[in-house]
Amino acid sequence: MARKTKEETLATRDGILDAAEACFQESGIANTSLEKIAARAGFTRGAVYWHFKNKGEILAAVITRCRVPFLQKLEQASSGSRNTPVQDLRAVFLNSWMELEASPRLRGLLEIMLRNDLSSDSQILRQTHAEGFRDCNARIISAFNRAHALGQLRPGVSAEHAARLLHITLTGVLYNSIFQPGSIDMHRDGMAALDALLGALVTADSFVPGQAPTPPA
Repeated sequence: MARKTKEETLATRDGILDAAEACFQESGIANTSLEKIAARAGFTRGAVYWHFKNKGEILAAVITRCRVPFLQKLEQASSGSRNTPVQDLRAVFLNSWMELEASPRLRGLLEIMLRNDLSSDSQILRQTHAEGFRDCNARIISAFNRAHALGQLRPGVSAEHAARLLHITLTGVLYNSIFQPGSIDMHRDGMAALDALLGALVTADSFVPGQAPTPPA
């Protein structure tokens, strides 16, 4: 048998992750087996094992694949080459919420990520969450540090404290939008909550409350 090219290997891996994501949303994490993922992907169980040791690795990879583009956008918001870190940070979250509202796939994946129980699968999920939180928080702190260097944080506000409050606000918006979907409008109410928080943390000239975010680059 000819050796697979790098592109073919990556395509197989992505196919496994696509199938796993669909199985997790349809059957739940606990009721999804490697056999079910392999059958959904159209591969053998051995092909799945060639890429992943177990279901936990697949679950972590599914979440990481979804998270990486978001982290890259946060990285841009803290760039030293830009002078609008607050505006950029705000745009990242508002654009992400609009993408989430428009994509049933992303909403389903987020619901999987937010649901936890005491199973070993959920322990892996919590560990992946913790890693994701550290990565996300580090980038938000970096953006607020950039804002501080530009004189855009209010006196007495630290980048670390601002990042903690922002994370609490964002988590509340996401939980309510997923588990009580009729209770809030993610874009309207999320923007209002985000703007109210930022108004207490940054100077008035750092962003325009209520302004539609610029489309993602």
